Amino acid sequence: MLEHYYNTVWCVVASPFVTEYMVGYTRRPAKMRLSEYWKIHGYQYLIVLANGLTLADAAKLERYLQENIWASAKTGALYRKYNEDRRDGRHFPSAGPTSTILEADRHTVYMAWWDKKS
Repeated sequence: MLEHYYNTVWCVVASPFVTEYMVGYTRRPAKMRLSEYWKIHGYQYLIVLANGLTLADAAKLERYLQENIWASAKTGALYRKYNEDRRDGRHFPSAGPTSTILEADRHTVYMAWWDKKS
């Protein structure tokens, strides 16, 4: 089952419109997370890979994806396009600040990226 998410990331990364990307998890709405990534990294896009997860399941999926990306061929797009400040074991697990949103105990695993051509 986890491989399905990895394959989804691979499909998106294969696009020439993805210059750099990251995988993460949050308990905030995806729109809020994208806004943060826009301000911090200039990322323009975010897709939800899995939604409504427990914190433990979200952390497990995020870690699985990151470890497999870091273990992929160093010359391949999965590795090269991953944010270089966060690859090779530089893991910063955080669900973000506490939220007053009723669904705050439900977590989302996402992929965010930017396209230097746009």
